[in-house]
Amino acid sequence: MTKAAVKEVRKPGRPRKFGEGRINATIRFTPKRYAEIKEAAGKNRRSVSEQIETMIEELFHTNAVLAAMGTSVAEQERQLFRRHHRPVHTPYGYAYWPKEDPGGPGRPTLPIKMRVKK
Repeated sequence: MTKAAVKEVRKPGRPRKFGEGRINATIRFTPKRYAEIKEAAGKNRRSVSEQIETMIEELFHTNAVLAAMGTSVAEQERQLFRRHHRPVHTPYGYAYWPKEDPGGPGRPTLPIKMRVKK
């Protein structure tokens, strides 16, 4: 018998869902993180594996966009922080205070009107 005459025998079991070319990767999560991923997978009607793969693809896409912009996630976070906080000089250096806090340190205070008894 030649090799051409021998048929390739299929392995028992159900056919592969994704076909050839998929690689199995093992990853460990904390119970809290796994519960978050499982909840997100349920909301998106995906398996946990599909949810993780989607999250990784989104991360790669985000990093590609940031690289094209010439920035990073850390730089974006710094810019956002500076947009919402203001520096306040202290004896120990600068501290940053939320801009929306009207009574925060370093803000001019309104003069108190005192009633004078007549």
